[in-house]
This record gives sequence, C-alpha cells and structure tokens, in this order.
Amino acid sequence: MKKINRPVTKVNTPVLGLDVHEKMTAYAHLDRVGDEADCGRIASTREAVTELVQATKGEGVVHVAFEAGGSTWWLFDLLVALLGREYVHVAHAKKVSAISNSSEKNDDNDAWWLAYLTYEGRLPECYIPTGTLRDLRMATRQRFEAVKMHTRAVVRLRALLRQMGRKLPTVKLETVSGWNYVISLCAELDTVLGQALRRCLRTVEFHREAVDDWESTIEEVAAEMPEVAVLRREIPGVGKQLAPVLVAEIWPIERFATPKALGRFTGMTPKDRSSAGNHRKGNMTREGSRHLRWALTQAAMGCLRSRSGSGLAVGNWIRTKQKRMGAKAKARVAAGRKLSESIWRLFHYGECFDMARPFGGIPDHANV
Repeated sequence: MKKINRPVTKVNTPVLGLDVHEKMTAYAHLDRVGDEADCGRIASTREAVTELVQATKGEGVVHVAFEAGGSTWWLFDLLVALLGREYVHVAHAKKVSAISNSSEKNDDNDAWWLAYLTYEGRLPECYIPTGTLRDLRMATRQRFEAVKMHTRAVVRLRALLRQMGRKLPTVKLETVSGWNYVISLCAELDTVLGQALRRCLRTVEFHREAVDDWESTIEEVAAEMPEVAVLRREIPGVGKQLAPVLVAEIWPIERFATPKALGRFTGMTPKDRSSAGNHRKGNMTREGSRHLRWALTQAAMGCLRSRSGSGLAVGNWIRTKQKRMGAKAKARVAAGRKLSESIWRLFHYGECFDMARPFGGIPDHANV
C-alpha cells in the first residue's frame, strides 16, 4: 500500500516550471505566494536557460522543475551548477496525472502544472544519478542495446544461410568452426546473396566489438563500486554481467524505506484494482526500469540452472510456484521481485541471503 511517509509542505519560494522540447522550452514562473508572475517560451539552449534562471534567481532562492526526457542529463547538470541539487526537481512523467489526464494539455499548461505541483510540494520526482553511478548506468544500458543489435545481426545472418539452403555446423555462430564456415562461404560466393552475407558478417563483427568494449568499460567503472562485488558474492543468480546492472538501476538503495518499496519500484508487482470488497489482481505494473526487470528475471533463470547452495533453493521455489500457478513467466517474475527484497535486506540490515526472507523457506515437495 502506498502511503506518504513524510509531511508535504509548500516550498514558499518562487518556482520555475519548464516544459522542455528539442528546440523550444515553455516556462511558467510562480512567485512566493503561488501566483503566476511570468510565462513564455525560450530556446532549448544552455545560454537561454541560464539567462532565464539568472533573471528569476534575482528574487532570491528559486526552485526549478522539469519532466524527465531526452534532455534530462545536460539540463539537470546545468541547473545543479546554477542553483544546487536541492533546488532542482525532475518529475516522473508517467506519474504527473495532472498533466497526462488534463483536458487542456499544451506546453504552457504543462509548464504551469510543473511549477504549481513543485510549489505545493506534491511533484512526483525521479532520481537522477551523478558521477560514477551515472557512468555505470550509461555503460550497462549501452551494452544492453549493443547486445540487442548483435543478436539481430546474427538472426539476419542465419536467415541468409537458410535462403542458401545452408546451416551452421555449430549451435553458436561465434565458435571457431562456425565462424570459419561462414567466412569460407563468403569467399566462395560472388553473387548478390554472397555480398549480403559478407555485409551481415561485418555487422556482426562490429556489434560484437561494441559489446566487448562496453564490457571492459563496465568492469573498470564497477571496480570503483564495492556493492557490485557484494551482490555477486551474496545474491544467488547474480553474476558478472547482472551485478553492475542491478547497482546502476537501484542505487542509492537508501531511497527505499522498505523491501516492499524496492519491490514496487521494480515494476514486478501485480496491479491492484480492488473496490467495495471485490479484489482484482492484474499483470505486473511494469513501472520503473525495464533494464532492472530484465536483470532480476535473468537472475531468477540463473537460479533455475543452479545445482547447489542458495541458487538451488530459489530454483526449487520457482519450480513449485510454476506448478501451483501454471505459468512459468509469473513464477520467474515473482522470484525476481523477491530477490530485489533480499538485496534491500542485504544492504540495510547486513543480512546474508536467507530463503526464509522473503521466499518463506525451502519447499519440501520441490523437484530437484
């Protein structure tokens, strides 16, 4: 259940709301008593934003709010340099219902609502990482995209081989025999199909190099964060590739007051549409980072492959859950969410992984 765990107070200072687009930014300026003092539009450049903030800042302390989007990082860094982090507020776009559900949605109204909600102390904010944590998040997400592009290139190459009536001699392309087989085909064929195969092979090589480069970068950045090594050592199913993703998407973990709060943040909790005694549970909310959900689901699948220790215990729990629910995907999602709660306990209480928390112990009738 979502509850406000802190008092909501008005900022009682001038507030600037920015509705930022690629070329244009609409702004609304509320004064100390919450009345609209100014509004207008400026270019979405560092110089124009700086000039606007400096003019507003002449009145004293000013808070600035804008929605998370494509311009988040450069704008956030600029405003923090001008005002300080405590005066910069980044709204969670999907949770600003006053904007998304407004009957008159336009740039000027959006900017006003951002300013007003900030003035009232009710703006739903999202966390913006900085420093090493930002570098780790960028690197892990770039690796994720590079892996997707590499996979698509491999699928396209296999499709070309099928059109030739050929098949790889190995399960994976990037083995010595599989790679040499494709290279030999490229040398033999001088048709358009052969040209397509050669180009596809170069694309696979390009994306493979990108994946390797990002993995090296992740390893260098993760070495500066001891939490990555702790996750690999203590949480079952979490290995070299998943630990940096979990740290990049969750940290700082202190922003979650309870393990259930972290579970909700993953977006792996079921929707609740209960009313008047009628309880309706839906699919998972899918709120938060999709990269985090992917990492937790992969960790759960890693536990299914484990043959000893806590990984085997979690794998048995998932198998039992699958039998009871009749759905493999739901059981893995539930396990991923519970692994996130174990991560919270590990870093808040210093607890080693314990099946009793939050999995409820090892099932007696699980198939090993």
